[in-house]
Amino acid sequence: MRVTFAAGSALVSALLLAAPTAAADAKTGDVSVPTVTRLVKVFLAKEASIGTAIRAADSTTLGALLADDFELRESTRPASPVPRDEWMREALAARTAGGEIRSMAVHDFGSVAIASFTQSIASGSRFVVDVWQASGNDWKLAVRYSSDARGVRSRAEPSPRPQEIPKKY
Repeated sequence: MRVTFAAGSALVSALLLAAPTAAADAKTGDVSVPTVTRLVKVFLAKEASIGTAIRAADSTTLGALLADDFELRESTRPASPVPRDEWMREALAARTAGGEIRSMAVHDFGSVAIASFTQSIASGSRFVVDVWQASGNDWKLAVRYSSDARGVRSRAEPSPRPQEIPKKY
């Protein structure tokens, strides 16, 4: 009987300890909280620094975040990259750095990191792929690829399953 009582006490204790956790989960409901990796956190901060520099028209800070040979490649004119100085001039004059960054993913290739994300803009949203190069203990933005996020999918939609024809017996 003592063994059963001890096992029952352990079970009750475990349930009591788990109760606050279950209650905390219940409070969040269906809201999912994304887990941010270390690299996503680093590059979210870098992207925020770019936005802050653009909104403040701070060419020194913006220039320090960009590689000397930085260029912008837009999907509407892929063969005509926008050079660093021209992009900086246009961005600093407009002072519009875009809005919220969502769905960032970062791929680390050692001295190169590729960050992709969507960003809200006045006309909707854009899909951005930023190529960052290690520069000492920091990172410099080397190339930005940008396109309208409302575009057509780059891969074919899966074809619908053909309807099965009933077998006649």
